[in-house]
This record gives sequence, structure tokens and C-alpha cells, in this order.
Amino acid sequence: MTDLPASLEPLTENRRELRAILDLLDQERDPTPRADLAIELVGSSARYEDVMERVVYPALRKIGQDTRELDRAESDQLAIREGLTDLRHRTQNVKPSNVHASDPEGFEELLDRLVDSIRMQLDHEDEMLFPLLDQLEGPNLGELRDEVEKAVAHASTHPHPPHSTVGRAVRSVMEKLDRSVHDQSTISHPEIDQLHDDLEASAEPE
Repeated sequence: MTDLPASLEPLTENRRELRAILDLLDQERDPTPRADLAIELVGSSARYEDVMERVVYPALRKIGQDTRELDRAESDQLAIREGLTDLRHRTQNVKPSNVHASDPEGFEELLDRLVDSIRMQLDHEDEMLFPLLDQLEGPNLGELRDEVEKAVAHASTHPHPPHSTVGRAVRSVMEKLDRSVHDQSTISHPEIDQLHDDLEASAEPE
């Protein structure tokens, strides 16, 4: 995994989690674990896109270079968010064992498309966008890091979160209530346990 610029370091864990989910989805063929991982993908990717939209992409736009690559990134992000919204609709409050019941082919096509799109987005950012941050100096770097850290701490798990502070707070409460009252997911999540094991292993110093 490409190291992030120092100003984006607070995003490291989110990005590591996101890539781990993508890798596990590449390896897993059983429908129920894939559905469980899909649920994790919605939350992890939504948090990442939230930080990128609110802080990182605006900072890149202020640098004032050729914006075509950033325009592409924002267009890709919109498509990813639409896919996450569809995936969330298919998995919300549904047992992973039942997610494939109504439209197995459609679900798998959507999930595969999202995996490819998110991976391409991350690679595009690493190769074309994040190197632009080298143009930031001194206080600007520290300010961006602080803003990223705050955004990560309050990132939304909803693919299309409200922009206002009040709206985001209300949405967060609704999400927590919905999960606690209506969640029908399985009690045992071996694939999610594997995800966390992989994350812990990747975080250990060599």
C-alpha cells in the first residue's frame, strides 16, 4: 500500500480497512460472507468518501493546478456513492444469508463493480492527486492534517450524508438507532473477524 502524505496520515487506518475489505471480497466466494463484507464496505467506503469530499478534494482544488484529474475523481466519487446507496438498500436490516435471495446476479454485479471502482479510485488518488500536496508548505500542511483528523473523527457511514452539522448529527443518531433496533445481521461474523485480524497484522511494525 502506498504511504499517504503526512497531511493525510489520519486517513491511514480508514484506507487500510477499505483495502482489506476489497482484498477479502476478491478471495471470498461464499454468498453469506460476501454479503457481510458488503455491509462493512458500505460503512468504510462512505466514511472515506465523506472525508475526501469535505476536506481533501477542496484542499486539492485550492492548489490551483490543472483540475481535470480532480474533476475525474469527483465524478468517480459520485458514481461510487450511488453504488454504495444501492448496496446499502440491498443489505440494510437484512440477514447476510438472505441478501442474495431476491436478485443474486444483480447483487454480485453491483458488488464487483463497486470493488473495481473503489480500487481504481484509490490508485488514481495515489498516482495523480496526492503528489500535488507536496506543493503545500509549513502551516498549510499542519492545517490540512488537523482538518483531516477532525473529518475522520466525525465521518458518516451514510453514502449521502447531510452537509449541515445538525443534519449530520441527526443522521448519526438515526443510523445508530436503526442498527440497534432493526439489525438482523448474523451474530457470528468470521469474515469480519478475519478483516480485523488482517488489519491488526498490517499495523504491526516489521
